[in-house]
Amino acid sequence: MPDNKWVRLLAYVSGLVNQKLLLQNEYLAAENRILRAHLPARMRLADPERSTLAEIGKRLGRAALQQVACVAKPDTILGWYRRLTRPWLTKSEPSS
Repeated sequence: MPDNKWVRLLAYVSGLVNQKLLLQNEYLAAENRILRAHLPARMRLADPERSTLAEIGKRLGRAALQQVACVAKPDTILGWYRRLTRPWLTKSEPSS
């Protein structure tokens, strides 16, 4: 019986943490939408910025990226990841 109390307590605490993370994500998504509305239509990103977004975007997956990505389309972000992880597939300079 004492184990059951620990399980319930753990479930309660993890539920609170999960709710807090969901609220933080909701806030950040709203804040990003608002800030994005004040930015120019197209932003130029540096390679380290693309790399950061590509690594996180790959872990998120295409479906989640469609909900949150504002700087670039999900296919573009995943393309950055492919270029980052497979540099030999990028276009090389034409040979003469």
